[in-house]
Amino acid sequence: MMCPKCGKEMRKGYLFSSKDGAFSFASEVPSALENAKNVDGFVKLTGLKVGGRTSVKACCCDACRTIIIQY
Repeated sequence: MMCPKCGKEMRKGYLFSSKDGAFSFASEVPSALENAKNVDGFVKLTGLKVGGRTSVKACCCDACRTIIIQY
C-alpha cells in the first residue's frame, strides 16, 4: 500500500495493545474514572482479549510515521 500522506511504500503489520487492553477511538481521551463509551465520537475498534494481545491489521509508513488501520 502506498502512503496517502507522502506517497512512499507502507509496511504491512499489526497495531496491538498491551496484554489485555482494547483499542477505541474518540474525539478526546477519557479520564480513568470516566466511562469511555460516553465520550464524544466514541468508536469501539476491538474488544478485550483476556490472556493475549488485542491486535488489528495495519500499514505503517516509516518515512512520515503514519499508521493506517481498518476496523
